[in-house]
Amino acid sequence: RHGDVLRGVLDAEARAALAATLDALPSSDTWYKDIYTKAIYGPMLFRHDARLRPLVSYIEATFPGYRILADLYLEKSGGDRGFPFHTDFDSNCFMERPEEMISVWIPLTPIDAERGGHLSIVVDDGGVRLSLIRVAHQLHQLLRVIDESIPPHRPFELSHDEHEYLQRTRVMPELAAGDALVFCNAFFHKSEPVHAGTRCAYILRLVPERCAFSETRLLALKKLGQNLAVVDALLAEHFPDAVAQ
Repeated sequence: RHGDVLRGVLDAEARAALAATLDALPSSDTWYKDIYTKAIYGPMLFRHDARLRPLVSYIEATFPGYRILADLYLEKSGGDRGFPFHTDFDSNCFMERPEEMISVWIPLTPIDAERGGHLSIVVDDGGVRLSLIRVAHQLHQLLRVIDESIPPHRPFELSHDEHEYLQRTRVMPELAAGDALVFCNAFFHKSEPVHAGTRCAYILRLVPERCAFSETRLLALKKLGQNLAVVDALLAEHFPDAVAQ
C-alpha cells in the first residue's frame, strides 16, 4: 500500500472536532520541537474519541491484518522551509522489522501547489533499498545507546548523486483536507516548504497484528526519551520484567 492515496477518509465534521481537540493539547517534549509549530506524540485519540470511530472502522476494513499502534499530530506554519529526506527511527525502530510499519498521513488542511506542505515519498526500488541502508545505520546507533562496547560506525550520509536521485524520483501527491497518503516511514520521505497558511496533519501508525518488538531498541528509545507514550506502553505490555529492573 506504500504510496496509495485514499480519498475522503475524514469528513469535515470529524476534522473540525479533531482539530479542536488537538488545539487544546500541549506539544510533546521532543527533539523535533524546532521543526514543527506543534507536535503531539501519542495522544491516542483513536482509542477513546467516538467521533473517530468511523475512521477507525475504515482503517480496520482497508488494512486487514493490521492494527493501529499509535497516533501523531504535526503542525507547520507558512514560511516553513520543509525538512530533508529522512526515515523515522523513533517511531518504527522499536520493531524487529521496521519496514512493516505503515503510516496513514491525513492532512486536516489542503495540500496543493498554492499552499505547499506536501509530504514527498520515494516509491521506486532504488530509493527503497537506499532507505533500508539508512535504517540499518539507525538501528546500529540505537544498539550502541544500550551497549557501548559495540564499535561505532561512520555516520550515514547521502551523496550528492543519491540526493539528486531521491529528488528526481520522489512522489509528491496533492491531497484535499481529509484525504490520506499511505506510506512506509522506514522509507525516505520529506516535507516540502509551506507557502501559505498552516499545514496540519493527523497520522496513524499501523503495524501487523502479530508484529514483533525489540526489547533492546525499546529500552534505548526510553533512555533517549523518545516517543515515550508508545515506548512505555510497549515495554509494559511485552517486556514487563525490563520495566521492573
